[in-house]
Amino acid sequence: MKEASEVEISLDSVFSPLLRSRIKSYYKSNPIDLGVTSSANFRHFRFRLEDGSFYKVKCKIRDSRSLREYLVRKAPFDVYYSTACWLNPHLLGSRVEKDILKNLMISCDLAFDIDCGGKIKLEDARQQAIAINEFLESKRINVRYSAFSGSKGFHVVCDDPWHNEISEENPRKREIEAIERRKRIVQEAKREGILFDEKVTVDTRRIIRLPGTINSKTGFVCTVLSKKELESDICEIVKSAKRHAISTPRIPWRTRVREMTHDFIMGKIPGLLGRLGVRPTPEERPCYSTFITSNIPGTRLKIPVLEFGGWRKVEEIAGVIKEVQSQYGLGDIFVFSDGNRFTAFSLKAVSKRRVEKILFAAGSMNLNACKKYGCTFMRVGKSVGLNGEVTRREPELIKVLESDLRGQTSRPHLEFLSSLGVKVRREKVEFAGAGKEKLELVHAVIE
Repeated sequence: MKEASEVEISLDSVFSPLLRSRIKSYYKSNPIDLGVTSSANFRHFRFRLEDGSFYKVKCKIRDSRSLREYLVRKAPFDVYYSTACWLNPHLLGSRVEKDILKNLMISCDLAFDIDCGGKIKLEDARQQAIAINEFLESKRINVRYSAFSGSKGFHVVCDDPWHNEISEENPRKREIEAIERRKRIVQEAKREGILFDEKVTVDTRRIIRLPGTINSKTGFVCTVLSKKELESDICEIVKSAKRHAISTPRIPWRTRVREMTHDFIMGKIPGLLGRLGVRPTPEERPCYSTFITSNIPGTRLKIPVLEFGGWRKVEEIAGVIKEVQSQYGLGDIFVFSDGNRFTAFSLKAVSKRRVEKILFAAGSMNLNACKKYGCTFMRVGKSVGLNGEVTRREPELIKVLESDLRGQTSRPHLEFLSSLGVKVRREKVEFAGAGKEKLELVHAVIE
């Protein structure tokens, strides 16, 4: 949740026109149910756009149709609505705004935000959401909805319990009284040992993610949960979370890359650049991660990506690589390791059939995957579990096997490698020619 009048801009990643197109497609075919918000025409709506800025909707949203028009036109990465109802939500100003018509609050939901980004894990967040529901039931406060945020936690939202009890006519004093009442309920919940973001519950100026909209951090949709669903296993909640074409694909670890050829996201992701990653072992599933593909965008060519088990010695692997390197004129080969697996790749642009021959000659572990899916995949950055824990560190560049290149280099992969801080010999830059588009990335959940 963010504050409605003063939202901090935090751009987590830069996405491509392809993603914007799929966001539009999602909202065209998936109208948002505004019934869950109640009094939508008095809510302040705000979108986070591609560049990280926040756009304030400049008119009242009266129904799903008018909201969809905005969503399709703006293709926002994230969609929020105010927990409070305002007489003129589209004119909402800051607390110091002198024009009272821009700050006339009608009512304010009682909202709880449970986020596993702090001291608790996602399963713990679910337990806290259940505890909040039970606490509110004991207070005879009706919960309007509970929702999985699509990322790190849950929201529990109630209609304003004190809407008919506050008789103060001065709008500013009414808002102050509403805040004081929320402070008291927060203290009561704390005494019960319930963990949640207290500032969110107290603040009348907060905006909250709109159910049914995409969470750009993961691709999952913010999903309203029934009481039975909330009480189910956390993995079941994540597995059943709504998603569409742009959503994070779900990939069983045995098939490794099933359906990964769909839902590509182009661009670079700050925080993930710097190192390449590898697949987690089965006991670490499920987890989030990001891959780059061996495909060279805009062409039918690929680069050879070799995989070797971590039980083999570096010297042995280097010997095998040097043989195929010389035989196929692969040029420099970059070898990465995370201690459990080695990943090596050449920047040489070759055909799929040529890649298969190279993988076969090297005894690479990903040959079958290449034959089945037409390309191979390399993990980028850390592997992160559903509870936010790092399940596999980033592999480090451990060796560069230099050799002369016969043929052309993949320009997108060369640029990507350079962005990692890896120095590439000057002649590789001069020979770069295959592919002019940005490298493809794909976000995935490995089960």
